[in-house]
Formats: sequence, C-alpha cells, structure tokens
Amino acid sequence: MAAIVAAVIAAPVLRAPSDRIFGMDIVGRHHDPFTVMEQFARPIGIGMYSQPVTDIAGALIARIAGAVAAYNWLVLLSFPFAAAATYALARHLALAPTGARVAAMAYAFAPFHLAQAAYHPHVAQTQWIPLYLLALWRCLDDATPVAIAFLVVATATVTLSNFYGGMIAAVITPVAAAAYWLVMDPTQRRSMRSLAVTLSVLALMAAAGLAYVWYAAHAVATNRMAFAFPRDDLFRYSAKWWSYLVPPIEHPLLGAPARRLWTAAGVREGLLEHQVSLGWSIVALGGIAIVRWAGRDRETASLARVPAIVLVAITALVCSLSPERIIDGVTLVRPSALLYHVVPMFRSYARFGVVVQLMAALLAGIGVDALRRSATRRAHIVAAALVILAIGEYAVWPPTMWRDVLPTAAHRWVVQQPGTTRALDCTPFDQESESVQWLTNDRIALLGGPVESCTDGELAHKLAARGYSYLIVRRASIDGRSFADDRAPTGMSIVGGFADGQVLAVNPREQR
Repeated sequence: MAAIVAAVIAAPVLRAPSDRIFGMDIVGRHHDPFTVMEQFARPIGIGMYSQPVTDIAGALIARIAGAVAAYNWLVLLSFPFAAAATYALARHLALAPTGARVAAMAYAFAPFHLAQAAYHPHVAQTQWIPLYLLALWRCLDDATPVAIAFLVVATATVTLSNFYGGMIAAVITPVAAAAYWLVMDPTQRRSMRSLAVTLSVLALMAAAGLAYVWYAAHAVATNRMAFAFPRDDLFRYSAKWWSYLVPPIEHPLLGAPARRLWTAAGVREGLLEHQVSLGWSIVALGGIAIVRWAGRDRETASLARVPAIVLVAITALVCSLSPERIIDGVTLVRPSALLYHVVPMFRSYARFGVVVQLMAALLAGIGVDALRRSATRRAHIVAAALVILAIGEYAVWPPTMWRDVLPTAAHRWVVQQPGTTRALDCTPFDQESESVQWLTNDRIALLGGPVESCTDGELAHKLAARGYSYLIVRRASIDGRSFADDRAPTGMSIVGGFADGQVLAVNPREQR
C-alpha cells in the first residue's frame, strides 16, 4: 500500500528520475540534495562526514542508475520501508492489523518525512527509528540471542544512516527503555536479566560508537567546538509547540495559508524544519486512545502501552523546542540547551519531531482499534470519519511534488540541444550554483575567471573565443535585470525565452 501511494505521489519523478528530483521546492534551490548526489558519484569511502548506511547504498544505486536517480530511489524507498518498520512495531505493541496499518501509513507519509525527503535524503531515512524501538523493546521483553543481534544491528543502522538519527536515538533511549519497562505487566516481565542484558548491549554499542567517531572523525572527538554551529541557529531550526498543529506547506489547499502564517511569524530559513504537522485527526485519534486508557479500559494489550508511548512523545516534543523560553522574566531552560554543550555540531532540534510523529501515529492506531471494538455504530462512524480526515490532511498534489534538477527551463533547453555545445550561466560560482556544472557534464559553466560579468561590452567575443555557443540569463539574477527588456546585446540573439530565464545564441560577427 505504501509503495503504491509513493509511486502515485512521485509519478512525475518516475517518468524522468535522472532529470527531476522528488519533493516540493519549500525553501528554494538549496545545495544540500545536490551535494549528496555529487557524493554518490564519487568512489565509496569513509570520512568525517560519512553516514555509511545511506551513503554506501546511494553510491551503489548510482553505479547502476546514476547519481540523480540514486537520490530519488533512496528517498522513495524510504516510504514503504518506513511503513513496514512501523507496522512491525505496532504489531509488537499489540495493535490489531487495522490500527497497525493506520499507524504505518500515517508515519510513512507524515509531513516531516515528505518535507525532509525534498532536501535531506539522510534524514528522510525515517524507517530506522521505529526499527530501533522495535529492537529495543523486544530485547526488553526477552533478551534472546536473536533479540540481542537485532538490537545490535538496529542500533548500528539508526546511528550510521544519519547523524541526527543516532543523536535522537541516544537521547530518547533512556526514556523509551524506562517507560516501556515500567508499564509492562509485572507478570509478563521475563526477568531482570533481560533489562540487564539490554542495558549492557546498549553500553557496548555506545562505546563502539565513540570508537568509530574517534576513527572516522578524530578532529570532532578532540575539538568538537571547532565544528559547532552558532547557538542562535538552535532557535531558528527548532520547532515551536504549535508547529505540530499547523498544516503542512505541501497541502494543496491549506499550504498557501500555512506559508503566510509562517511568514507572519518571521520563520524563513527554518521553514523546512517546522514541517512537523501531526494533523488534527491524528491528534483526535490519539486523544481517544489516551481517554480509553485513563478510563481503565484494559480490554486490549495495546492500551496498556499508551503511557509509555505518551512519555516518549512528550520527551521528543520537549527536545524539539528551542533552548529556552522567557515567561514573565523567568528563563525556562529546555533540553536542547543542555545538548548543545555536549554535541554543538547539531542545530536542527526540530528533527526530534520524527519521534513525536511516530508516537502520534501509534496512538492514532490504538485509537482506531478502540473505536472499532466498540459495539456502537457511532464509534465506527467516528473512526472512519477521522481516518478519512487524516487522509485529507496528509494529501499532496503529485504535480507539485517535484522540480527539475537544473535551475531554470533555459538550462534544460540548452542540455537538450544536440551535440556538445557549451553555455555560460550568468551566475557566480558558489555553493548553491556549483552543482550546475557537474549536473550538465560541464556543458554549462559559471561566471569567473576571464568572464566575470554578463554586462561586458565585449562579452560575445569573449564567449566565442572560449567555445561558448549560448548564454543563459536567469531572470531573477542581478545580470538578468540588464536583459529585462528582452533585447539582445551586440553579437547575440535570443533563441529561447522562458518564465525563469533566457537563452541567447553567441554570434559575434552579427552586429545590431
């Protein structure tokens, strides 16, 4: 089911996986996805910034399909994988198949996942969080050799798939382990041995993780402050408590009002990180699960897990907030302020929202099961209505869930021309634009060196002398304003006009 939904959402990308990139253009053309694509095209290696589980998988796919397609496949496969992992976790928590399916789909297609998939393929590998919790809680139930091996593998994958996944798992683990152990029925606890073995395995894995950091990122281990982000970034890239209640930007109807709300709130650079909406229907279903538990409904084992799930959700939510808040002159310090002193190289604490969304999805699944068990028709109608509303709240419009890997239609026009013609892009070389060169196999170059400006009176002669056939002018650029009247300079002629750019043919022999 998740694979089918992902294929429908990504249909435009699947038609051209090497020319298009999945996800809505929420914060413009950022360098992050293109930096990762370029990394996939390089020889496989382990370094300071390596996140091996994701990087090696992407590099292997790139050997077959190319770097851009590898990025897309890596992101799109995370949706059915996240659904499968969540379904397994939900069933372990005794959810019925229907409730487990609701939880799996809600988590797999959560706004957080869709937003991160557009820019951060490592963070988009959300399947490892539920898989890790499943391994942790299963080992607490009974620390068999298989359960121990599963926990070791899950700990390694959640940590080595992306830096934030490892940090989030490390912070959440004490609460997740304690909450799960304490809410278990004493008659169902195997023995203190399972707890002791689980904690020992986690301690050994933590030691192994530190050893890996010392090996692969020795500079970080010895001088972590050299890699620290400014503390102000924590406020910019942390969630607000009401971020979880605002509709996602990707929503076809509510997205535009949500964007205006964020703009009015002064949220710009951190807009992507604030896409942690839970959906009012998911919150309502989770609330029903909590009410049923509070009402001493112990008909099913899943309701007994509610306190543990709620405690983990609250912990993750608090960790996702900014370092401090001043209320009536009193400064309230939050966990991110303390974590910054330990791991200052992390700044996007809103990413703890992935755990909040997982717990909310599980609670929603328990709520669906509770309503379906009810003997009244009204409860069944409420369950169906809330699930349908959740589908509506999480809906996206496929034509908006992709963008070209090249900056403008003018760039695409140039690379579609036959032969090996070259073009100059009237944009300075920087971190945001450098991907244009390797994406086009150096058919399109950037400003710099002999050609520093597109307003040079001898531009046509300089371009011709260096083998350029075309000039690309982005309408939003500074130089693009010089061409706003659609008049070609001496020695050039306009051969392609697009909403976001122009293409001019270089012919220095022609005079205006």
